[in-house]
Amino acid sequence: MLQHQSVLVKLGLRISNEPLLGASIGMTTSTVVYITYFLLTGQLRHLFAVPRWVGWYFALAGLCSTLGVFSFFAALQYIPAAVVAPLTAAAPLVTLVLSHFLLKDMERITTVDVCGTILIVIGVVLLLG
Repeated sequence: MLQHQSVLVKLGLRISNEPLLGASIGMTTSTVVYITYFLLTGQLRHLFAVPRWVGWYFALAGLCSTLGVFSFFAALQYIPAAVVAPLTAAAPLVTLVLSHFLLKDMERITTVDVCGTILIVIGVVLLLG
């Protein structure tokens, strides 16, 4: 998630302190934009060409994304944007761990990947400290 969104979400939560409503509006807007993109580029048929079992992976990813967006909005309800934004930068740590366990046969995690992730987390800690 882009860091400047924290400020926009915080402004919206000041008016309507409902993180679930805000997350729903944001996700609905994203869906409309994606469908419009697929329609304008003539790629709508690709959405239905994906095998059904692959769709379950995308659906699970969508569920995780939705939970992430809701958590982000809920965090902004109680925590300053200047704190929430750096916390979202810790996502590479979760990605590194999940990639190691779930994508062993597809991706190889290198020392550079681990060092880069550690540096990101250290930067987040320094920003929050």
